Amino acid sequence: MAKDPTQIAADLGGRIRGGAFGDIIHRVAFSTDASSYRIVPQCVVAPGDSHDVAAVVKYAAEEGLPVAPRGAGSGVAGESLCSGIVLDMTRYMTRILHTAADGAVVTCEPGVVLDDLNKHLARYGRKIGPDPSSANRATVGGCVANNATGAHSLQYGHIGEYVESLEGVLADG
Repeated sequence: MAKDPTQIAADLGGRIRGGAFGDIIHRVAFSTDASSYRIVPQCVVAPGDSHDVAAVVKYAAEEGLPVAPRGAGSGVAGESLCSGIVLDMTRYMTRILHTAADGAVVTCEPGVVLDDLNKHLARYGRKIGPDPSSANRATVGGCVANNATGAHSLQYGHIGEYVESLEGVLADG
């Protein structure tokens, strides 16, 4: 039997450090993106860290619920929408964790806004090359997920060319 949104949020609230929301306000707020689609999720989760992401994905696998991570929702193909659990990476997972002394390598969480990362890297005379028009709100996680580029793609290429490594969560959590 399918659980109602309030129960899903309560179940997840006991497993994570971040927030889980089953109320209609949060669910409707995350039911649209820059596309023309609208899909109301059963729950919105703001994970506090990667352990929360793993716990949510594991729960979703156990319950047969789809999961969609979401940055700014600036994608135009509906890729951040789903009928299950939307992971809002912009609330807590927004830290730049480490920067090499010369700025050549940076480690950050998926909710970091691309323009903010580039402002940080400017101190080192560096930047992430791809420049999507949504860079002032697009997150690094969303850019990587979509292999973003921009108006200067012939010069700078795609974001995937700037990724050295990723930490991910498999479908079973």
